[in-house]
Amino acid sequence: MDLKQLRRAVADDLAQLPTAAFEGLPTVMGFDGFVDNIIDVVDTRSARDAYSPLATIADFGARITRAAGHSANFELVVKQTKIGGNGPIMANALAALGHAVSYIGILGEGQLDPAFQPLAERAAAVYSLGNPASTDALEFRDGKLMFGKLEPLEQVSVENLRSVVGEDRLLQLFSAANCVATVNWTMLLSMNEIWDYLMAEILPRLTSSQRPRWFVDLADPAKRSREDLRQALQTLGKLQAHADIILGLNEAETRQVLEVCGSSWEGLSEDLGMAETSCRYLREHLGLSRVVCHMVKGAAGASKDESAGVEGFFEPHPKITTGAGDHFNAGYLWAIAAGQCERSALLIGTATSGHYVRTTHSPTKEDLITLLSAS
Repeated sequence: MDLKQLRRAVADDLAQLPTAAFEGLPTVMGFDGFVDNIIDVVDTRSARDAYSPLATIADFGARITRAAGHSANFELVVKQTKIGGNGPIMANALAALGHAVSYIGILGEGQLDPAFQPLAERAAAVYSLGNPASTDALEFRDGKLMFGKLEPLEQVSVENLRSVVGEDRLLQLFSAANCVATVNWTMLLSMNEIWDYLMAEILPRLTSSQRPRWFVDLADPAKRSREDLRQALQTLGKLQAHADIILGLNEAETRQVLEVCGSSWEGLSEDLGMAETSCRYLREHLGLSRVVCHMVKGAAGASKDESAGVEGFFEPHPKITTGAGDHFNAGYLWAIAAGQCERSALLIGTATSGHYVRTTHSPTKEDLITLLSAS
């Protein structure tokens, strides 16, 4: 089958998918939380309510370079203030697709920040460890620049998990979980400690014989040391003894993990064949259940039994890009949990992000069927 036929076949499968395959699946996620400001950098302003934004990062960079030795003033227009953080965005997307999500993160002190209200309304439960961090995301046609205020992330700790959620409740949540996702390892400096705590105190006490599917997103580890990354990957290998670990990467992250594992990306950017080969190598080298790599125009993944690479739903003029990867991750995990094969899961993941960048909204199953059928 060609790509259109494959997409329509997946749409037909989704239309016949029983509700029990996805509706209400218990899912535990954590642990970050951001308020995202989506921003244009003004190039020229023609009126109080009319302006042209700088089109590319290169244009912005050139303006900054010309200001060296002088000074410059940039006007920023906040187009949207929204739910942010890898965890809340992915959790919101999974909840929109029917999972019963229990989210643990930094969502507000005393009461939830309004940005997280959509998640609170969709989720089965939310547990806040403190006030959220924030990100100013400057968006351009060729990418985005994200400026984060990260001090609140220090509230994410084993101590706060124990005091806010409690070990008894953690045990209940993880015992019931069909899926788990722990994301944004790069910014959460306590993530390794949290994984170790869960392996020592919670996971050995689970009453269920079910192994949860456990999604991990490193979230751009370039600013962490190679030794930190190496230790995290070793910890994931240990975590595999308790759950089926799915390591989610983008192309840049795949290149970084390959380097730490003694290999390299031997090909051009967006090379689906190289992405699939890399996923197979990393899955076997790290001893994980699955490795998946999403790129701008496609995605690839590998399990013990199969691997695949697919073209995605590339949108040259997206309405939003911040959170696209988190939506891919949500769609992919949702599909795997629903029993889809690797190729179908990749198509569903790319459709989830494709719908999001076109509409700014997290899709329902019916939205996925519409996009897959129309392609």
